[in-house]
Amino acid sequence: MKDNRYKFKILSLSDAYKFRKWQRGNHYLLHDYDFIYEEDWEVKDWYKSKKGLFKKYYAVYHDEKPIAYLGLKKMNFLLRSAELSIVMDVAYQNKGHGYAILLEFLDYAFTQLKLRRIWLDVNAFNEKAIHLYKKLGFTKKAYFLDTYNIQDIDKSREEYIEYEDEFRQSGNELLNFVYTYEIKRGDFYELHGGED
Repeated sequence: MKDNRYKFKILSLSDAYKFRKWQRGNHYLLHDYDFIYEEDWEVKDWYKSKKGLFKKYYAVYHDEKPIAYLGLKKMNFLLRSAELSIVMDVAYQNKGHGYAILLEFLDYAFTQLKLRRIWLDVNAFNEKAIHLYKKLGFTKKAYFLDTYNIQDIDKSREEYIEYEDEFRQSGNELLNFVYTYEIKRGDFYELHGGED
């Protein structure tokens, strides 16, 4: 990958142990994105969940520190498609790193991995992430209701009340709207130049 500000490497267990030093404090509705695993067995279990035939995970380093990890899941080698995810240390968010990292990673995925289509799912209330994905050229293709990751959320909190229209209660289960965004290889290079 070209941007020498960042080093991308296949995710290793030693990277996962370093993530334990990440700053916590994501937006209340997203605090499940904080790296909360402290015990040795928790880190190992988390790392094991990132392994698989149809998955590839990468650690991203900046100034010798791991600041994010990226995942390609549900990889379909016949259709040349995959689902993308990114998680970043709170200390490095909102500083332009996400855009730069994803710009370079998408170029890598389309050229080196020969993918043709990349999609991702994002919570409808995650406005900052949606803005970033649109800036990169992703377009919304679908939406659906999914089980919300934090079932015991405090619904009296201002952060929840602000976005309560994005949630639905179904019996004992709290659901939230999720958007699916995608970008195709040709559209990416038409917008950002380069290959294709």
